[in-house]
Formats: sequence, C-alpha cells, structure tokens
Amino acid sequence: MNLFESPLIWEIGGWLAFLIVGGLFIRSDYRPNRSRRYQLGLLLSLLGLLVLKRALVLFINRELNPDESQLLSQAITLRHYPVYWKYVDGATMGPLSCYYVAIPGYFGIPLNYMVLRWVSFLCLGINIGSGYFTIENFFGSRAARLAMLPAVAFLGFTTNLDFLHATNEQLSLALIGLALWQYSRLWLQKYFDSSRNLFLLSFICSLVPFAKLQGTPTVLVIVAAALIGLLQRYSAMPRLLFWRSLSALFLGGLAFPALVVLLTLGFGVFDDFVHFYIVGNFAYSAGAGFWYYLLQFPAFVGRTTDFLVYLLPTFALLIGWLAFSRQTSGRKDRLLFIVALLASSGYAIIKPGNEFTHYLLYLVIPVTLLNAWLIDNFRKPAHTSLWVGFIILLIGFNRVSQTAAPSKNPLIVYQDPGRRQFYISPASQKTLEFAKRGEPLVVWGWAPQYNVETQMPQGVCDNHVIRCVMGGDQRIHRARYLRNIQNSRPPVFLDAVGPNSTWLNDRVRYGYETFPELKKYIDTHYRFVGEIDKTRVFARIDRYKH
Repeated sequence: MNLFESPLIWEIGGWLAFLIVGGLFIRSDYRPNRSRRYQLGLLLSLLGLLVLKRALVLFINRELNPDESQLLSQAITLRHYPVYWKYVDGATMGPLSCYYVAIPGYFGIPLNYMVLRWVSFLCLGINIGSGYFTIENFFGSRAARLAMLPAVAFLGFTTNLDFLHATNEQLSLALIGLALWQYSRLWLQKYFDSSRNLFLLSFICSLVPFAKLQGTPTVLVIVAAALIGLLQRYSAMPRLLFWRSLSALFLGGLAFPALVVLLTLGFGVFDDFVHFYIVGNFAYSAGAGFWYYLLQFPAFVGRTTDFLVYLLPTFALLIGWLAFSRQTSGRKDRLLFIVALLASSGYAIIKPGNEFTHYLLYLVIPVTLLNAWLIDNFRKPAHTSLWVGFIILLIGFNRVSQTAAPSKNPLIVYQDPGRRQFYISPASQKTLEFAKRGEPLVVWGWAPQYNVETQMPQGVCDNHVIRCVMGGDQRIHRARYLRNIQNSRPPVFLDAVGPNSTWLNDRVRYGYETFPELKKYIDTHYRFVGEIDKTRVFARIDRYKH
C-alpha cells in the first residue's frame, strides 16, 4: 500500500512518532545531565517529527495558496530579468524572499510548487532550530525542547492550508530566528562589547525588512535590546571600545540598506523602491484604525482553531504560574524582552487589518519563548509528564474533531497521487501554442499560476492588478503597467478576471476593458484567440498570424 495514498497509515505513523518524541522527553527528565550529543538528538527528533508530518505537503505540486504562485512567478521573472522593481514588484513581499526562491532556478532546477515548498520548509527548519538554541541559551536545553514541543506539534499536525503553504513570511521568520539566536549568544556570553558580534546581529536584522517589511517591528526590539545591553556595560568599558562597539551596531544595521539604495540608484529604480515598497507598504491597511483591529484580534484568533489550540498550553502555564509560583527573581530582563517581542509581533500582525491567517506565524517563536520562561518555573519530572501529556491530549482532541468533519481537513483531498504531478491548465496550454517558455506573459487579474504553469516570466512588474483597480493610487500603478507591457510586448495577454482569479471575479467591474488605455493597446496589437475556462486569451498579431 502506498503511504501517500492512505490517510489512515499516514495518520498512525505521525502519531507513533509524536508519542515516541513525547516519551523521550519525559524519559530525559528522569535521567538528567545527559550529554550534549543526547540533547541534540532530542532536537533532531523534534525536527524529524516535523519533517514526517510535513512530507505529504512537501510533495504536492499544486498551488495551496495564491501567495505561492506569486512568489514563483516573481522568482521565474528574476531568473530571466534579475532587477527588482524594474521587472518585479512583490507589493508586500520583499525582494530577498523572491531572490531566495529564484536560487534553484539559477542552477537549472524548474521553479514549481514542490521546489518552492522545499525551500520554504528549509526556512521553517531554520526558524525552529534557531528558536531552540535561543531558548537553550536563555533557559537551558530542558526548557528549550519542552517549549518547542507545542510549536512543532502545531506546525506538524495543522490542516489549515494558510499555515501549510509556502508563505512569503518564511524567509523573514528564518532571519528573525537567527537574529534571536545571535542576541541570545550575546546575552549568555556577555558579548555586548564585541564589535564583530554586534555588527553581525544588526546586519541580520537589517535583512528582515527586505524579506518582508512586516517583520521590522520584531527586529527593532532585538536591536534595541542589544543596544540596552551595550549601554549597561558603559561604565565598565574603555571609552574607545564602547564607541567602537556602538558604531559596529549601527554600521551593521546600515550596511545592507545602503547597498540596496546604491543598487536601486544604479539601476534607476530608486523612486520605485521608495514609492511602491516603503511608502506603499507603510500605508497598507484595510481601512480602519489600529485600535479597531486590536479589538477584533481575539475573535480572529478564535476562528483559527489550530492556532487557538497551540495557545492553550501557554494559557495553562500562565494559570499554573499565577497559582503556584509567581517567581520572577533574576529573570525579569528576559521576561521584558519576551513581552516586547510579543507586543511588536502582535502589532505587525494587527496593523494591516487583514485577517490573513498566515500572519500569525510571527507569533510562534515569541509565544514559545514565553512558554520557556514559564516552564523554567516547573522543573520536576512530574511537571514534564503533565506538560507532554496535556499537549498530546490537545492535539488528539483537535484531530478527532477534524476527522469527524472531513471538510476541515483539506489534506485528505491532496493525498490524490495526481496532485504530485505538475499541472498545466487548458489556458496555459493554449498560451504555449503562441509563445514559448522564457518569453514574457502578462496576466490581467490575480492569477499568477499561469506564469508558473507556462514557466514564462512576467511582462509587467505586478503579477496581480489589485492596485490598478482599487485604492487611491491607481493612476500611478496603471501608468507603470502600461509602460511595462509596451516595453515587454508579450506574445500572449490573458484576462483572467473571473473564477480563476483571486478576489477579482467580476469582469464588468475589473476586466481589462475598465482600463481604457490598456484596452486600446490590446485591441491595436493583439487578436482575441478565445475564452478558455473563463480566461480570455489574446495573441500578439504577428504570433496570431503565425
């Protein structure tokens, strides 16, 4: 029997691994003072559980979320035209995330959904591993593995596709994890006077805004904590060493942004960088104010069952701490740091006002750090047994409820072996009759999957036209769109507004005809081929005749 095609065997295998990992964690507490190799083995068991539970998703070669097609279409474009903001504008996605996904393409590996999911999973592994080592530096290896257990269980057993797809947050989360690990090393070894280590910390932090601007508040907290650590050593440091260390902290944070500015000036896209990425994203909001979104946030989390289940162990620890411990002696600095991380990450999630479930991933490591701080108060082996048992029961109850309602478990659908094959839709097949892979393709609407299926780069910066049809900045976006298509002269133009387009389903309101200048250009230089699966296909006149 094929494991991929048997939901029962797949589920049993995952649960056996989960129970084994839980048993190892409990056993390790009854025999403390284990070797370093043994402690790393327990970490590997956690990562192994995550790999096992994610393996099914890693081998699916279909889109799970439109963000995946957006990332891939941008990476395919950068593979051919590597200047960001000239050929690609990822809107809220940072350039580093797109270049990162493009890396396999530079080695001749096809940029499909399976490849994307693997490179994204690598970031997830880095985030989990760096989170473990951060907690180990703050609280020791026992707290690290016990605090990471709910996170790995959540990320492994979740059936919410918003948590399972290759999100555009993953690279920024990996970088935040590395920054936290570096900060914890500075804290543990009292290296706040080390110029090299401070430079490295702020340099890693400076990469995050260019992977995903949304991660900026979190890394600002990390840099601020390092600055406070340095200032606390001011009186004990030679003045020259202090100023050298302070300079290293600031120079590390400025080095990469300065490089970006120089490159954008050199390639003539500085104004686009400032307007479309910095100004545009700071203004990015669903329309209401922050306090309104804050009041709505608990209801949003409550509707996200898997994440709510992930938070329940933290609530249990808080209740236990309030009832039996309340000790903070000697650990207030770490608690304040964790609370600041929670607040900054929460702000980054709430501020845009869009209830995109995958934004909640920014809270996973901060919540895990809070778990570690609380677990450090309960050090008896019996506490470990209760903790592990409680997590297993919670995950089990959640899985039973999902099994009783198959509609809540979309992974059952994706166990179809056909979904491990790369799919080319009829519209994409028709496109390839008039064009070839590597030539530009322009898609009006929000359907970048056509660029992925055809392996054709974008002929315009935007792989969705939300900003061309909504908001108050339409004129500027439309001008760039028209300028791009005139320069790229794509062999094929697709109007995907309809059921194949995310959000933009109403052709009367959003079809390409609603952009008069674009309609004039298409009518002049292209011929209508036909409507295939509710997508209109236009071929450039010379290709149409051919």
